[in-house]
Amino acid sequence: MVGPAGADPGPAVAALAQLLQSGSDGVTAAGAGIVLSPGFVSARLHGVRGDRRDAVLAAVRLLGLEDLHRLGDRAGVLVALFGMEATKPLAAAASRAIAEGRWTALQLASAASGVLGAEQLVHLLTVDVPALDPTPRAAASTMAAHLEQILAPYPRKRRLDLLLDLWRQVSSHQERLRLRRRRRATQGRQSRLEELTTRYRAYDDAQLIEQIRRELGHDPSVAEAARWYPHTWQATMFMRRTLADALAATALARTAVNVGDHGVVQGMNRSTALLTAAARSLGSDEAGDAARRVPGLAGLPARPGCYVRDLAGQLGNPSEPYVRQRLTRAADYAEIILDVATDRLLEFRHQLGDWSAGNLRDWRDSVGYLTHRDPAQWAQPPVSGDRPTLMERLEARPGTAPAEEETAGDLFWYAELADALALLKGHDQADVEYGPHYPYVVCSPVPDDDQQLVPSLGSIPSALAGAAQLVSFGGRPSRQCRTWPDLTGRLLADLGVTERLTTTFRIPEPLLGFDGAPLPGTQARLEFARNARMLAQWATYMGNCIASLPYVEAAEQGKSALVALRDEGGRVVANIELEPHARGWRVNELRARFNAEPEPDLRRRILAWAAALPSSVPDEPAGPPAPEHLPEPRPATRRRADRTFQEVSGPLARLAADALAMEDTLDALHTLRSLYDRRPDGDSRALAQDDAQAGPGPDRDALPHTELVTALRRLSADRVERLCRDELPSVGLAALWRATAVRPLEQALAALPAAHRPHATEPGKHPQPAGPGEGPRTPGEGPDPAGSRGRPQLALLLLDAPLPGSLRKLARYEAVAPARSMELVARRIRAAVGRLARAGDPVLALQVARHADTAVLCSLVVAATSWPPDPRLPTVALSEPGKTSMPGFPRSDLEDPSGPWQRALPGAVELGADLDTFRARVAAEGLQVPVAWLGHGGWNALWQRAAR
Repeated sequence: MVGPAGADPGPAVAALAQLLQSGSDGVTAAGAGIVLSPGFVSARLHGVRGDRRDAVLAAVRLLGLEDLHRLGDRAGVLVALFGMEATKPLAAAASRAIAEGRWTALQLASAASGVLGAEQLVHLLTVDVPALDPTPRAAASTMAAHLEQILAPYPRKRRLDLLLDLWRQVSSHQERLRLRRRRRATQGRQSRLEELTTRYRAYDDAQLIEQIRRELGHDPSVAEAARWYPHTWQATMFMRRTLADALAATALARTAVNVGDHGVVQGMNRSTALLTAAARSLGSDEAGDAARRVPGLAGLPARPGCYVRDLAGQLGNPSEPYVRQRLTRAADYAEIILDVATDRLLEFRHQLGDWSAGNLRDWRDSVGYLTHRDPAQWAQPPVSGDRPTLMERLEARPGTAPAEEETAGDLFWYAELADALALLKGHDQADVEYGPHYPYVVCSPVPDDDQQLVPSLGSIPSALAGAAQLVSFGGRPSRQCRTWPDLTGRLLADLGVTERLTTTFRIPEPLLGFDGAPLPGTQARLEFARNARMLAQWATYMGNCIASLPYVEAAEQGKSALVALRDEGGRVVANIELEPHARGWRVNELRARFNAEPEPDLRRRILAWAAALPSSVPDEPAGPPAPEHLPEPRPATRRRADRTFQEVSGPLARLAADALAMEDTLDALHTLRSLYDRRPDGDSRALAQDDAQAGPGPDRDALPHTELVTALRRLSADRVERLCRDELPSVGLAALWRATAVRPLEQALAALPAAHRPHATEPGKHPQPAGPGEGPRTPGEGPDPAGSRGRPQLALLLLDAPLPGSLRKLARYEAVAPARSMELVARRIRAAVGRLARAGDPVLALQVARHADTAVLCSLVVAATSWPPDPRLPTVALSEPGKTSMPGFPRSDLEDPSGPWQRALPGAVELGADLDTFRARVAAEGLQVPVAWLGHGGWNALWQRAAR
């Protein structure tokens, strides 16, 4: 604060202390020049960081309309908020907004004063639009810069229209978020899925045993129960019960959604038809049997229809505690019934003809269709039969109501149950993919990478920040855009954005070891940006400019490192820019969300951590010049090494060049290129043009391929692992496995003519390579496919280990060098995939569950079985101890020499498997598969997807 010399500062000090009690808002407001006492005002030092507009907005909010005079002349306040063109109508509109507490409108109008006229600002302050949740610590000055960047190409009228549409979009999004929170609040805080699953399975087993007892006339023995196979009418009975449970679970989940959206009374009224229809599918005797308590099991009913009947009895005068208690497990029941229905459809798929033809007219007449999906577009193959799909049948009979054609075997009810569960989990609907026996559903869909870049609509500052990042990447706002989603969609579709996002950052080596490590003294973790896509995701949430072009270019060139600090919940709490200097690293920028200052303690710890970072350029004191030495005489073995090189180098180089030019090798190199492109400009279009101009043949992209495999070979093991994890969703696990199975040097060695093979020296001493992509073979395990029977040390070229002197010159010779680099890269990538699998990485688990083929799946399962138990990778047994026949269709056997499991053993070794341990564990515990890999539908569904 400042005031006249000699005056008593006491009252002003007290007023300033009271102002600063408001936290960061008070500190910001102090820069607006607030009168603290006669003669004393708060002041900002010249040159410090801050903007007067932000300070005035914070002061207006703290002081209110009554104390606005403490900011001085109102005209000056108006100019600080809206610029020199402020008018009296604008002042009146701003006064009304302050009096009514519409701070979001005032902040947006102040930020937009650089792109809108005075009359448009008045309209923005007075327009009747939905209220918005405030955005803490968002700065109008930052929003103003983003608005200028985004809206400058548009005429003023269009700018106002886009801003108003953004307001409506954000308001709608915030309302959807509130709706999702209310829906989730209907469910229990602690999941009881596991114990409820045990309860349902025990009830289901009891019904099965009772059915066998009735058929045999006595209690079945274990052998009789194992040999029993249901008749068609029994399979139909089981499936009808499962369908009744599915309809009840759907009704329960939809009722929970209605109660979350509209409250207990209105939600129950909206669910009347659902509850009444679902309650009819479960008789009182069945309900009593399912609700009967079983010692040692959960006290919840085994079947969801019991709760549906209870809720149906509450229609008309519902008791809120009673209703909410019976809805709290709706999501758990839905998940259980989806799993049970999947098992039933696979188990009885050849016996469900009668059940499949049954209609659902009574259900549809009562409740109609419960999802936004169009039955006329439902193309799921019907169960047990060669009938056309529902879509085809409706196309053949135009004008027919879907309920007239729909049957139970169309499985539309299966998708409706998945959609109801997705609604409870906060999503609009489930992801559904048609399968040969049942639909594959994901009830918590994960947005793809492009969707994650769509600017967030959580608040206006976040939306503006996200769109500004896309503009900074090279996106050009189209003048034809009339809505905010259209504007952001066109920015995302712009080619310049895609090119910039694919560029890989150069993170200096000393910093790589800190990626993912905790910040000393805190629970927060450090995350280093590896590409512009990560920056865009950070900036969209943080509302800052970390993804703008200067930061991106500096990171691409390795001149800076960009870091996000994430709290225990995974939220970014600060962004850091590190710059190298002679003695280490220094923090060049450090900002919290919306460019606010981080907490003082956090700031102090970040600065201390950065000061202790090692330098990227080691200090090496200049020593005395090295003495000259006469060349040493050649060792006696040099002649043998030269002979090896002379005999083998020419034929092997030609064969390696031919192998590198083969179509499967080029496809594999293309996959590796998509995994990592070494060129700093990331110009994938230029590479594609090179491919097109070069045409087929051995010289096609020779230099780019050499650079690519060399760049990948130079990466450390940690960097290869991180690269695989980051790019798996875009490259695909199966595609990466196929690419790493292509081994051109191994093919060249196998094709090496016998006349060029050197003479024999102690065969069988070194490990022999297997077939393409199958990993090392131990001595005596099979024939020598490398063509090195006369000189087994040639097989050492295939191993990721230092070479003897006799092979080093050969390893660097012409096409042999890139072929060997490709061999080592393939082995290292597979080893990295093995480390990710062993650590229980969720990205890899999702890829296995969705996109694995039998080659990679079998190798991973063999490796997982051989590893010691780890809490990060919990497993479940697929087979009984000692059994080699595996469940699932198509049939497979561990000992089948031509089957997928035997073919997968070498690949499993490259993942880190111990085959002796694998065989011992299969004999003792059975084949093990990690639970996280199974996904929805269990092993049978996973194996079927992999074998397609």
